[in-house]
Amino acid sequence: MNSKRTYGIILGLLLGMSSVVMAQHNEVLKLTRQGNKEFEKADYKEAEVNYRKALELELTHFTAQYNLANNLYKQERYKEAAEQFSDIMDIAPNDKIKSQILHNLGNSYLKEKEYEKSVAAYKNALKINPNDNDTRYNYLYAKKLLEKQQQQNKDQKKNQNKDQKKDNKEQKKDNKEQDKKEQDQQKQESKDKQEQNKNKEQQKPQPQKISKKDAERMLKAMQQKEKNTKQKLDKKKVKARISKTENDW
Repeated sequence: MNSKRTYGIILGLLLGMSSVVMAQHNEVLKLTRQGNKEFEKADYKEAEVNYRKALELELTHFTAQYNLANNLYKQERYKEAAEQFSDIMDIAPNDKIKSQILHNLGNSYLKEKEYEKSVAAYKNALKINPNDNDTRYNYLYAKKLLEKQQQQNKDQKKNQNKDQKKDNKEQKKDNKEQDKKEQDQQKQESKDKQEQNKNKEQQKPQPQKISKKDAERMLKAMQQKEKNTKQKLDKKKVKARISKTENDW
């Protein structure tokens, strides 16, 4: 193949590709401008649609990305806005725009009450552009809110520790009262058991006590009974002897 012809083919392809890229880039610009018009009219939803369409054609288009971040902020979608601003930080075309991104990032964090991140963003913006009074004002405001938040957290932690100590003290008191209650109950049960045993002992048959007079009377009665019995036996012996004598006659 002729080298001139080959060069012509390659050049034609490059020109063709360039035309496609140029046409696509022009479409990105058109969509971005349309988004900007809707943004100016506060039609943020429609503006977002056009910015995202532009980024589908050219993902790295900085203007569409930056304007999308500002659009999300206007819609009060501060967390998404912060993420978008963070993503484009490293591709900012110059320091002035980078300081603006940091300023807007600080605003997004401020709305989310992430005061520590907000202060850091404003501080980095001031390092780039120390003369930005708006950023300085926001920085001092966010710093004040951060200090207040930290103090509140400190007080809250202190109160929690105080409440915890109070709860522990009350718990110890309750435990002590419960232990005393159980001890008293055990003592009462032991006392009741002793009382029951005592009552059982009292219910057992007790030997009857005999007075001395009654004992003497009983003894005399027994002696008299023995005496009578002996006399009866003696009489029987006499009768037996008499009978035997009569038989001998």
